[in-house]
Amino acid sequence: MTTHVVEEETHLTLPAAAVEAGRLRFASAGDADQALRLGAFNLAVPEDLDVTAGLAFCRSFYKPATDDHDRHHGHREHGHPDSKLGYEDRPDQVEQLQLESFLWQRYLPGEVTATLRRMRELTLDTLYGVFDAIGIPEEDRELVTGGAREDKGLCYTTVNHYRAGLSDRAGIVEHSDSGFITTICTDQPGYEILHEGRWLPVRERAGHFTVNLGDAFRVLTRKLPRPATAVYHRVPELRPDAGAPDRSSFTIYMGPRYDMSLYQYDTEGELREFQGFREFSVEKAGKLGYEFHSRI
Repeated sequence: MTTHVVEEETHLTLPAAAVEAGRLRFASAGDADQALRLGAFNLAVPEDLDVTAGLAFCRSFYKPATDDHDRHHGHREHGHPDSKLGYEDRPDQVEQLQLESFLWQRYLPGEVTATLRRMRELTLDTLYGVFDAIGIPEEDRELVTGGAREDKGLCYTTVNHYRAGLSDRAGIVEHSDSGFITTICTDQPGYEILHEGRWLPVRERAGHFTVNLGDAFRVLTRKLPRPATAVYHRVPELRPDAGAPDRSSFTIYMGPRYDMSLYQYDTEGELREFQGFREFSVEKAGKLGYEFHSRI
């Protein structure tokens, strides 16, 4: 099988996939296997998806609002009362805005909402494509996701501004994502994966998103013949670069709801409840040194 570790193992090139007619396609079965082992892969950006509005919003959401109707700015102070997530000033370099999919139209500019909805469709097709690759029965998929097809599971965007002027902090702390899948759009390198005991920068692939598989997949498939890895990743401390903007990224996250259970297949292939997702998430936040979202 062809390895994807290149440049004398100083960088990692992820396997690439694309969604075609609603189906996730890898170049080969070996690429699909590699994606499951790494817990990450690149996903081609469709021709009908323009990410410009999303990246522009990353560079504006934290700045002061110009008036009460300004949805491009002012999100540090807004409060987002209908969201259980909202704005967070993290202890690393990132400040971020997290909003559930049913609130995008209420709080975000129209062009940003349109971009996120198209990315949600792409992420959903990708999620079910990974289910296909692992061999998850179709009749189990809505149960374990909490109803992802009908947007009843947990789906939100995370909008990130990396504040390079804050020194002696990680860009974003090393972690795995808690849900099933995260699709990431970013404007600069910096993403690293813990691979075979070493942190390796991931080589950027033009015209592609990065897809992370998370803890919900790891728990669900751990005892199956073809399990998925929850990729452990980070962004190291970023330094100010005169004339260059701060790093920006935004994502689509999909996972179980906090009021439901994580599920796991046993060694006989029977699906069983594993642990409440909120309990799992609170324990994980504590291990990472974060307070869990107070509204959840």
